[in-house]
Amino acid sequence: MAEYRKQKLKEYIAFDPLQYERFRQQTLGCGTIGGKAKGFLYSKIILRENNDEILANVMIPPSYFIATSVYEDFLEKNGISKIIEESPQDLGRIQGAIMEGEFPGYVNDFLKRVLSIMKCPLAIRSSSMLEDSVKYSFAGKYFTTFIPNRGGEKERLHQLAGAIKQVYASTFGKNAVVYRKKHGLAEEKMAVIIQQLFGKQRGDGFYPEIAGVGFSQNYRRFTERIRKEDGVVRMVFGLGTRSTGRGYARTFSLTNLELRPEGNNAQEIAKYSQETFDMLNLETGKLESYNINERLDLIPYHRGFNRLCSLYSAAENAIKDIPPVVTSISPGDKLIFTFDRFPAYKPRFFTLMKYLFSVLEDAMGIAVDVEWAYELEEPRFALIQVRPMSSWEEYRKVRIPEGIKKEDIILAGDRMLTNGMVQGIKYLVYVDHDEFHASPDKFAIAREVGRVNENLAGERYILVGPGRWGSSNPMLGVPVNYNEICNCGVLIEVGIQRKSFTPELSYGTHFFAGLELDGILYMPVFDSIETNIINFDWFRNAPRKATGHRAVWIYEGEFDVYLDGDNMKGIILKK
Repeated sequence: MAEYRKQKLKEYIAFDPLQYERFRQQTLGCGTIGGKAKGFLYSKIILRENNDEILANVMIPPSYFIATSVYEDFLEKNGISKIIEESPQDLGRIQGAIMEGEFPGYVNDFLKRVLSIMKCPLAIRSSSMLEDSVKYSFAGKYFTTFIPNRGGEKERLHQLAGAIKQVYASTFGKNAVVYRKKHGLAEEKMAVIIQQLFGKQRGDGFYPEIAGVGFSQNYRRFTERIRKEDGVVRMVFGLGTRSTGRGYARTFSLTNLELRPEGNNAQEIAKYSQETFDMLNLETGKLESYNINERLDLIPYHRGFNRLCSLYSAAENAIKDIPPVVTSISPGDKLIFTFDRFPAYKPRFFTLMKYLFSVLEDAMGIAVDVEWAYELEEPRFALIQVRPMSSWEEYRKVRIPEGIKKEDIILAGDRMLTNGMVQGIKYLVYVDHDEFHASPDKFAIAREVGRVNENLAGERYILVGPGRWGSSNPMLGVPVNYNEICNCGVLIEVGIQRKSFTPELSYGTHFFAGLELDGILYMPVFDSIETNIINFDWFRNAPRKATGHRAVWIYEGEFDVYLDGDNMKGIILKK
């Protein structure tokens, strides 16, 4: 079996879509159309060869491709190659020059041809030379944008050209540059996918009913009752942009669809359920976010809405079913997307996901990570992205030493653990939750973490802080960017119940994908769980160094980290 998988993986790595005439006809330029395009075109061939009825409703949205040679021509024509050569660190200048650049005539001719065929809203996706490879995913580092593709020919061409330039500019985004530097990846070239945006117009918006991500292997189990081989699905209402961020979504383990990371308490379920969704506003032409409680006008467009959404009553601390027609919400109540009735309503969806995982894994010889969207009533399932999923956790089994004294434990957790061990770590960086909570400028704390991270380059330090690292909402956690934590080796999210700082037990975000491929160990620790340990006395009394912000401290010493993902136990020790 192992040899079979190795052979299949070799076949996938060697696959070149431009060797197929039908894909060349959809492509402008030469070179490569990138890893993202490679993944879903390989899947398209596999699905076409598989006539199983279960996959009958799976489709890959119609797409066109702009190869890397066009990117090189664009940089050369607009003098950007020279700017990159002279000022490689001036990312703002490079990105500005890209956005002001003009495409050669042959590119505009191709775009006009595409627009004459595709008259629907479009997703413009990055697909770089290095992206979505077996070793490097670049998840969340490059840009995807959406355009309504409305108006006259000139306006539509302007929308499309501008979106492609945004993707090109993301090649020089700070996070992408730092990621490439960290992994020693000097050269990068950007290709672009022009793809039909899957979904429907509903009122002033365009979006699919539900969308999300799926992983054929679940390496971050939130309970030992879950089998990692069964996979996991993370879903949201609306565009899938919400499913890859550190917001709220529903996580379904295919082992048991009833299990939830947050447990069965109604208040906790309400806290972690989605209310805000994304859609492409066809009037403004922008990706916009709305709270469903403020957009009751959209509910009539969804016949099965009451299978996706529930009503939470704070007064009763209860989650209730909603009627098929909702016209108003009583004070103190709110709509939340629990998806509680969805498995019974569409059981074939989960049958499809499990079978699709097995087909793609078998064809690629490796675990897979997919992005998808789904229309319930048709039903149509769109496979939007397929990438190889690294499974290094299989090869680093860890057993925690016996005889450890409790006073030597700084932190201990038992949720969402992979296997990993690091010994002899010299530095622990700590963001004090009280100071963070009290600070009026939480972004200043994030920038200070970034400065410390830069100073500790080359050290696999431990980073500990309240709530969700990388949250776009500073009330949920420290709002750092990837480049501000990229040098750490172990990341700890501390849950402080009284401050409402809670780690997000969700597998499938771009944030976690980055941790996986960077080899960064992760552990959440909760002050509300008896089996978890947060040694507050040690953090208060141990010798420490101040930084440029009173919330951020550095501890020097010798620390060991043991994460036993198989038995769901993790500890950090001081020596």
